[in-house]
Amino acid sequence: MTYLNEIKNKHITVLGLGVTGLGIVRFLMSHAFTPYIVDSRSCPPGADWLKQHAPNLETHFDDLATANLNSTDIIIISPGLSLTTPAVVAAMAAGVEVIGDVELFARLNTKPVVAVTGSNGKSTVVTLAYEVLKAAGYKVGLGGNIGTAVLDLLSADFDVYVLELSSFQLDTTHSLKSTSATVLNISEDHLDRYADYHAYIDSKLTIYRHTELAVVNAADSATHTTQQPQLSFGISDADYSITYKDGCAQFSAMQQALLPVDSLKVVGRHNHLNALSVMALLSPFSISKTAYHEAFSQFNGLAHRCQFVAELAGVKYFNDSKATNVGATIAAIDSLSDQAKQLIVIAGGDAKGADLNSLKPYLQAQVKALICFGKDANALAALTNKSHLTQNMEQAVELAKQLAVAQDIVLLAPACASIDMYNNYMQRGDHFSECVKRVSL
Repeated sequence: MTYLNEIKNKHITVLGLGVTGLGIVRFLMSHAFTPYIVDSRSCPPGADWLKQHAPNLETHFDDLATANLNSTDIIIISPGLSLTTPAVVAAMAAGVEVIGDVELFARLNTKPVVAVTGSNGKSTVVTLAYEVLKAAGYKVGLGGNIGTAVLDLLSADFDVYVLELSSFQLDTTHSLKSTSATVLNISEDHLDRYADYHAYIDSKLTIYRHTELAVVNAADSATHTTQQPQLSFGISDADYSITYKDGCAQFSAMQQALLPVDSLKVVGRHNHLNALSVMALLSPFSISKTAYHEAFSQFNGLAHRCQFVAELAGVKYFNDSKATNVGATIAAIDSLSDQAKQLIVIAGGDAKGADLNSLKPYLQAQVKALICFGKDANALAALTNKSHLTQNMEQAVELAKQLAVAQDIVLLAPACASIDMYNNYMQRGDHFSECVKRVSL
């Protein structure tokens, strides 16, 4: 790890002591660095760990303006902190280098990387890619915005890394080289963090900067790049698409059938797109049809992502609490509507300033009822005359039960963040599942 020798005499500050920050601290300490730890919170989540394992490290848990960030050489910043934070802006103006943990990983890594970003579907795609590579006999490290922190991956002898990367992580990453990279899709999200939608798009597109193969969504021009070589994926009219052979739908590359679509255990159009993106991303690797079939047929999907909860009186209930933006909700509606007699959607929460209007045609054409609660319930309800307002999840599920008939689907796809009423989307999804099961009693 030559780069660590280059910075061994540098003054390094770790800014933000959450999960990522603590991972950075552990990594630096394991290589004999003594970083300065800064957090604006008086008692950040990792403070107790520091007291026990690194009591001699210098810390500043207070206003960032008094942290003297200008006097450090390198700030390794957590993705939860914006580069527009005044103290960070001042440090950069003073010549301090500000990077994230993914950038540090990039400066140290020598193995192939598959890099994935997008507004929706990232975790599913990287997990499925991980399973396919494992089935093909590769030793795979999965991490980034999912699972293991990227720096922790460096301690093991992997053949390839599969990384899920958020726009926040990409904002502080400049030299990541990848074998293949994709922006799966882009829809309005995190507009509370970016100057505008175009700034958010630009952040996502930086993933292509040093890739050997760009993989783009044929149907989403916002994901496109001039980077070459490149491959596209899509249901049709793409390099990796679905074709038909003897009436059977096939995952195909360049119109050549590779394996039947029904070999993929999880259902829905969005999962077909996820599988196609995985096949395009992994095209530089040696992977047999058998390995694809093995991984696809055993993949159950991820929790809170169009996750089947129960079937009660002929009505199926799906938990897509991870649909924290409009694009994810549209994808869920689009994928499940052809499986349901009628679709009832539960939505609501904090829309984070996003424009909700793109939901309108989907609500009009494919949804029987929209049940809303939470901070932006009224804004969602205004999108259609099929709306119902409730106060909480319990009321929403109870109303859905009353409205649903056999062969309907009830879908939790909030189109909003959960922070107005829950700690995170997982807690919200678990509560939905609990309410569904309670309804069945």
